[in-house]
Amino acid sequence: MKIGIIGTGNMASSLIKGFQSQKKNKIYCFDLDSKKLSFFKKAGGVKIATNNKEVVEKSEIIFLCVKPNSVSIVLEEIKKTLTPKKLLVSIAAGVKISYIEKYIGRKFKIIRSMPNLPCLVSKGVFGFKANSRANIKDIESFLLLVSTVGKAFEIKKEKDFDYITAISGSGPAFLAEYIAAQLVYAGSKGLSSSLAKQLVFETIIGAVEYLKVTGISPSAFVDLVSSPGGTTVEGVNVLKNKKFTNIIIKCFDSASKKSKEIADKLVLEKN
Repeated sequence: MKIGIIGTGNMASSLIKGFQSQKKNKIYCFDLDSKKLSFFKKAGGVKIATNNKEVVEKSEIIFLCVKPNSVSIVLEEIKKTLTPKKLLVSIAAGVKISYIEKYIGRKFKIIRSMPNLPCLVSKGVFGFKANSRANIKDIESFLLLVSTVGKAFEIKKEKDFDYITAISGSGPAFLAEYIAAQLVYAGSKGLSSSLAKQLVFETIIGAVEYLKVTGISPSAFVDLVSSPGGTTVEGVNVLKNKKFTNIIIKCFDSASKKSKEIADKLVLEKN
């Protein structure tokens, strides 16, 4: 498959790494930042285009991996080169399918997607939605590609992207904040950095796997770990007193509202 990558930031880099695992794929990419492109030149396995139009010309599926405020610029540049047979996949946060269609027209195949950084280690999560022009074969091609970097979940309502962006897009960073706090605690008690990381990482992986395999609710899991008058109850009570759940909900709510703000701002700029 011939794949185009426009923009070569962290997310694009993780996609390229996964796509390269399928040997038949040919990848073309371009970025205005020559330093980013030089990395791929040295790594090999990727053809460097001279501009975005060339990426589109040589590709069957084009991944738009630029920041939201750069999407309109790129779309204006490539819309005359894009054809109805090609599939355009956007991973730009907050950019709606209708926004893209206003620039390039409704005759083109478009998939909006929201991947996350763990794609870099093939553990990514994708939310995606296709427009009416993208057929089953297009979606299958998309799913085949992204299966190399993670799991994809189809979204029925596009407005849900704001919540998915918060949960799977920003969520890994929120989890990393929690992990960082655990490591600070371990360090303050004199545990070595190496031991602390092993304990924290493996504990989280084990807990998540237990929840996933058994299917029990998180609250039931807490009850299983807790003994009356024990250490877990003592710690959980602190979280409850500090309204831990409310803090986490506010965190995700803030992220989802920002996603919506980005989309609304883009619409206003277009109008």
